[in-house]
Amino acid sequence: MKANKRLITLISLVLIVSLALAGCSSANNPNSQKNDSKDGNKQNKPVELTIWGGYPELDPWYKKMAEDYKKEHPNVTVNIASFPLRDFEKKVAAGLPSSSAADIVSLNPVIALRFIQGNMLKKAPDDLSQLVTGGNYPDLIADRAQVNDVVYGIPHQLGKGVIYYNTKMFAEAGLTEPPSSIDQFLEYAQKLAVTDASGNLQRAGMSLRLTGGGSGLGEKFWTLLAQHGGSIVKEVSPGKYVANYDNEAGLKTLQMYIDMVHKYKTDDPTIKHDAEAFEMEMAAFFVRESWVIGDIKQKAPDLEYATAPLPVANVIGMSDFYVTNAAKEKEEAAWEFIRFLMKPENHKQMVEMTGWLPAREDLDFEDFFKENPAFKAFFTKQELHAYPTIPEFDEILTKFADRLSEKGFTDASFVDNPDKMKAFLADLAKDTNAILKKAGHLAE
Repeated sequence: MKANKRLITLISLVLIVSLALAGCSSANNPNSQKNDSKDGNKQNKPVELTIWGGYPELDPWYKKMAEDYKKEHPNVTVNIASFPLRDFEKKVAAGLPSSSAADIVSLNPVIALRFIQGNMLKKAPDDLSQLVTGGNYPDLIADRAQVNDVVYGIPHQLGKGVIYYNTKMFAEAGLTEPPSSIDQFLEYAQKLAVTDASGNLQRAGMSLRLTGGGSGLGEKFWTLLAQHGGSIVKEVSPGKYVANYDNEAGLKTLQMYIDMVHKYKTDDPTIKHDAEAFEMEMAAFFVRESWVIGDIKQKAPDLEYATAPLPVANVIGMSDFYVTNAAKEKEEAAWEFIRFLMKPENHKQMVEMTGWLPAREDLDFEDFFKENPAFKAFFTKQELHAYPTIPEFDEILTKFADRLSEKGFTDASFVDNPDKMKAFLADLAKDTNAILKKAGHLAE
C-alpha cells in the first residue's frame, strides 16, 4: 500500500514538472494555441457581412472593395444587395425593427433618424467619429451624421446638381457661356428651343423635371428655388420650421416653370426629358447629378457637352454608412469594413468607378479632373441646402411634389397671373405647415 502511494506521488511529481515545462514552452512559443488572443481567434473565425443600398450603380465599387478586403482578411466575406431606392427604404423600414436587416446600410441621415431614435442603429467608434467631426466634411454634412452630438453615420455619398449644356447647340445659338444667373435660364431656353413648322417642340431649351411622383420632383424644384434664395422649409428657431416658398422666391421659380412650359413653350411634358433627352440631343441643357457623366460616356460618347456650377446655391442629398442592430456579434467586423471603405485611396475609387461624389472634402482629385474635366463643376464651393433633420420632411417634399405635378405645372391659366400662382403656393404652404404642426415642429 505504501509502495503504491510512493508510486502515485512519483507520478504526480512527474506530471507537475511536465506541465510546468509545457507552460514555459507555450509562453515562449508565439505559435502556440494557448497564446492566441481572443482577437486572434476572431481573425480566424469566418465572418459573413451584408450591406444594403439604394443605388445599384455603386455595386461595382462595393464588389471590388469586398474582393480587396478579402485579400487582407480571408475569413471575411461581404455580400452586397442593392434595390431601387424606394424599395430599399421600405426593406430597411421592415427589417430594422425585427433585427433582420443587413449588418451595414447606406441611408439618407434624415431617414435614419427615426431608426436611431428607436435604438436600431449603432453609435460609431471613436476613430470614425473623429473622421466625421474633425474637419474632413462640411459642417452641414457632419451635423447630419450626429444625433445629440453622437456620431452614428459615416457620410460617403453625395448628390448635387450642375448645369449640363450642349456646347454645339450653344455655339449655334450664339451663346459662348453657360447661364450665370437663374434669370438667364428662361432667356437661354428661348434661344435654344427648336420647333417644327407646326409649332410642335422638337428640342427643349431647358429640360425640366415636370412629371414623376416622389420627392425627387420636389427636390429639383427646390434646387432652382434655392437660386432665388428660397427653400422648402426654414428653421426659425431650434427644431422649429415654417414653409419657405410662399414668397417672392417661390413665385419667381414657379413662374419660370409656367413660362417655359405654357407661355414660351421651351419645354413640354409630352417629349423626352432628363438625361435621356440630353443624350439624344432633344434638350440643350438641364440640371442633374454626377451620375449623368458616366451615363453619357456609355450611351452617347460623342456628345459635345460641358458642365457648369449652379449660379448661387445647391441642394445636396447624402448617404451615410450605418451599422445596424442586426450585426450583433459582427458589429466590430462591420465597422472595420467601413474603415476600409473610407480609406482615401478606396473612397476615391467610388467616384472613379461610379460617378457619385464623395461627401468629404479631404480627397485630392486634381489628377482625376485632368482626365474627367466634367466633374470639376461639382466641386465648386457654394451655399448648400440639405434635408432638415426632421423625420416628416420626406412626407412634406413628396406631397409638395405631387401637388406640383398634378396642378402647378399643368395649369396654363397661371400664365401672367401672379395672384393665382400666389394663391396656389399659399395653399401648398398650408399643407407643409400642417405636417410640421402635427409632428410638433411648426414655428408658431
